[in-house]
Amino acid sequence: MSTLVHNMYWLWEGALSKQFCDSALAEVDWVAAEEGKVNEVTSVVNYTTRRTDVVWQDYMQPLGCIARAYMSIANQSAGWNYTIDSQESTQIGRYKSDNEGHYDWHIDSFAPENGAQRKLSVSILLNDSSEFEGGELQFKGIEDRKILVKRGSIVVFPSFIEHRVAPVTKGVRYSAVTWSSGPAFR
Repeated sequence: MSTLVHNMYWLWEGALSKQFCDSALAEVDWVAAEEGKVNEVTSVVNYTTRRTDVVWQDYMQPLGCIARAYMSIANQSAGWNYTIDSQESTQIGRYKSDNEGHYDWHIDSFAPENGAQRKLSVSILLNDSSEFEGGELQFKGIEDRKILVKRGSIVVFPSFIEHRVAPVTKGVRYSAVTWSSGPAFR
């Protein structure tokens, strides 16, 4: 079942099975992980803003294909109707409690580049919130801030919505994120 909240995001709770999520995580080569970076232009490590291990996957891998389908459904169902013509690689994130993994308040959309701009963001929770404490995906201005709590849940939202992943205080949180782009907003 999907839920639309204040036209800010479209949520499917538990859309993907435990088996699928476990399989997707088993495929991740964490040896190839890099530290999550901030700022589209300078692309720097900044532990105050973000502390995450990330691994990139081609957008044509299963998680990317699933994300694309859900972005398309949300785009139409929510009435956003953004023109979308590309998708970025999928970023698998690992937020660990031993270093208070987090990603502070930010937006995913930046100034247009070559006439294109990020329009939609998607986040998929790959493990259950019972396996970690903290780590909530939160949207600024929404009172019910616990968005992704069940393994396999998928949320799609406009990339200009300010959001964060709160610090993980116990365990490890795993997620997959990607973005779709189209002609710059006017």
